[in-house]
Amino acid sequence: MQKKNALALQLLFFVLFAAGCAMAPKPDLSQPLSARVVRISEEYANINTDIHKKLLKAYGIEQQATFSVTFKGQKFSALLGKEYSDVERGDWIALIEEDDKLQLAISFGNAATEIGCAVGDTLYIERLQ
Repeated sequence: MQKKNALALQLLFFVLFAAGCAMAPKPDLSQPLSARVVRISEEYANINTDIHKKLLKAYGIEQQATFSVTFKGQKFSALLGKEYSDVERGDWIALIEEDDKLQLAISFGNAATEIGCAVGDTLYIERLQ
């Protein structure tokens, strides 16, 4: 009897998990993603956001893709790379940090200082066609 109950409980958890995954909202590809600035590094003014790599992927932005970022009327392109050297000096680079969240930076530059953003601000991310 205990084996049947344990099996039924496992099956219930699986069904609930699968239903939750199936019901996860997909991003509206016609609208930009809102990325809230959660931290700015002191040394290089890199911009850490609340955007998870899974959301970027669902939105169609994966490794080596270039996308646009808009902040207060300023628009620039960034490459989703693996390391700062993936772009030329002075170019925008996007990296996935250890927490699986998006970071924006300028190779050998100061990203947050360049665009004037602070913690709590919102950046808008769009796929490039």
